Amino acid sequence: MQLASAIGLAVARWAVSPADVVLVGVTIGAVGGGTVTGKLYLPPVPLPITSSIAAAGLLGPLAPQVATAVGVGVGPALSASAGYTGVSVGAIGADVSKIVSANPATLIAGLTAAFAAFNIKGPTASTLAIGLGSGIAAMFLTGTGVGVSVGGAGPSSGTGSSKSSLF
Repeated sequence: MQLASAIGLAVARWAVSPADVVLVGVTIGAVGGGTVTGKLYLPPVPLPITSSIAAAGLLGPLAPQVATAVGVGVGPALSASAGYTGVSVGAIGADVSKIVSANPATLIAGLTAAFAAFNIKGPTASTLAIGLGSGIAAMFLTGTGVGVSVGGAGPSSGTGSSKSSLF
C-alpha cells in the first residue's frame, strides 16, 4: 500500500507540471485563437514499465507483476481524472492532442522523494525509482486528448495548433 501511495503522489505531482508533460495538438474549426480544454486518455500499457524495470536491473520474479500493476493502475486513474488546458493558435474548434514530451528525470526525482516520505528504503529503492520513472514517462507518450478550443473567431474555416499541459 505504501508503494502505491508513493507512486500515486509522485505521478500526480509530476504530471501537472507544464515543464514535465507537454501535449501538442491540431485544432480545426474557424480561424482564430483561444483557450483549449480537453480530456486526457492514457491507455494502460505496462510494457514500457516492464522493459524499464528490467533495464534498470530489477529482474526478480515479481518485477513484471509490479510493472503490470503500475501500468494498469496509472493509466485508468489518469484517464478517469485528468484533463488538459492550453492555447490554440490559428483556429478554434475541435482539438485533438498528443503527449509529445514526458520528462523521466524529474519523475525519477519525485519518486525518490516520495519513496523516502513513505519510508520505502533499501538498496534497490533508487533502482526501482529509475525503472518506474523511465517506464511511466514512456507510457505517458501513448496518451492522447480530445477537447475544444474557444475564443475569438474569424469569418472562415481554419486549422491551427495547440500546446497544452495536464491538470
